Amino acid sequence: MPLIRPEALAHLRNWRDALIGLGLLAAGVWATAQPGFILPGLGAFMALAGLALTVIGTRRARFLARGEGPGVVQVIEGQIGYFGPHTGGVMAMDEIIRLWLSADGATWLIKSADDRYLAVPRAARGAETLFDAFVTLEGLDMKQLIRRIEGAPYLADQLIWKREVRMHLT
Repeated sequence: MPLIRPEALAHLRNWRDALIGLGLLAAGVWATAQPGFILPGLGAFMALAGLALTVIGTRRARFLARGEGPGVVQVIEGQIGYFGPHTGGVMAMDEIIRLWLSADGATWLIKSADDRYLAVPRAARGAETLFDAFVTLEGLDMKQLIRRIEGAPYLADQLIWKREVRMHLT
């Protein structure tokens, strides 16, 4: 018989990076209070690294959807692939021009420059890899993205990001 319920274990796994970051931050703060020069210097570095990991881990955990959705998501070599029971497709990151969150907050809606759409359930297996993919979108505000996730449901789809079009005059 397991010591921790499966639901609690899954929740801890989701927050793993933030918890490790907190531990590193605490160890770093402790080390900075020690006498000498080397240990406090190392402690300051550890504390900063722990703080960064805590922030990123918290954002990742808040990004994740609960439950199990249909299909599988893969992010490989700059391409997002979604393979579902009824729809799917592959889209290169540099082709993406718009990213929405569906009104119910359950689906990422992605549009390419050639008017293709990819609808990816947030709870699909592997959807956590989209966090790292979305971070690469130039100008995407991750704080706003997390706020939109947590604010769902909405009356309409929420535009999260759109590619800035730059005009080149010659």
